[in-house]
Amino acid sequence: MGKVTRFFTESIWGKSFLILLAWNLVIRLLAIFGYFLLPERFAPLDFISRFWQSNFLFWSFANFDGEHYLSIARFGYQFRGGFPQYAFFPFLPVLIKTIFFFVRDYYLAGMLASQLGLYLALVYIFKWCRELKLPEIRWLLLVSTGTIFLASVYTEPVFLALAAMSMYFAEKLISTCSFLLSYSGLFSYMVFLYFKTGDAFNWFHSQGAWGKATATSPITTFLSYLRSTTYQFQPDFIHLVVVIEVLTTLVAIFLFIILLQRQKLGLAYWLYLGGNLTMPILTGSLGSMPRFFLILFPLLTVVPTLSKWGKTLYYTFSVTVCIIGIMLFTRGYWYG
Repeated sequence: MGKVTRFFTESIWGKSFLILLAWNLVIRLLAIFGYFLLPERFAPLDFISRFWQSNFLFWSFANFDGEHYLSIARFGYQFRGGFPQYAFFPFLPVLIKTIFFFVRDYYLAGMLASQLGLYLALVYIFKWCRELKLPEIRWLLLVSTGTIFLASVYTEPVFLALAAMSMYFAEKLISTCSFLLSYSGLFSYMVFLYFKTGDAFNWFHSQGAWGKATATSPITTFLSYLRSTTYQFQPDFIHLVVVIEVLTTLVAIFLFIILLQRQKLGLAYWLYLGGNLTMPILTGSLGSMPRFFLILFPLLTVVPTLSKWGKTLYYTFSVTVCIIGIMLFTRGYWYG
């Protein structure tokens, strides 16, 4: 019993597990709160078991992209709802399919894949911060604009785990073949697409159907969102999300500039952060910015070093948007 207690109170693995459990409980409580505030705008997936369909606290965490990841895992790539699924990369569906062989349930496999990814992300983000003597940021990540995507059948938790592990092991100088491995997945998927569709770049060409992949001047993006948040603004949830997307982008740029000035990270991190911050701006749409903010997690190391007012403003913004995102997403309203 003493060993078990020490594991959960002293080990980073045990502490991260308890954090994950407590955090999931809070997410569900906020979802229940949203249940009494907002009407439902999404129906349960028709291909998950009736047990999960019976309660929105289950099926609502497989909304939107989660539907496509589960669909790909079960049926393979296809057109669903008129949209090509080739835009979704196969790692998460393959992981879900692998876990399915053990649990025999696609929804459960999807949630396990997501939460296993988040668990590893929490552990290795902590290890990475400790290795570089940076402030602890796990709670900042768990209470951020993209919180709901960490609790859902989305690719972000798994991506965060892989990114955090890569950064940690790179700092430990265990990075042999990491460059080749990072591109082997893309190459394999392109080979698959070539033989299935005749277009190795279908993963890119399909992005257009989802409102992405169109190169756009940042000025055009700026003017478009300026109109949407000023004289074209309407008091509805769509424009509320637009405002959140703009504010999240501005916060990310602000933190990036501060981190750049302090020069605490190496060139590889600047390329990672700069590339992932610039990409959505150049597509003309900030529609996934709350999610993109998650993969910019090194920026969060700036927050604990801000002034008292700076930290207060950030915490207020982050917690407020986190709660709004949870309630909108679980009731079927588009959010990021």
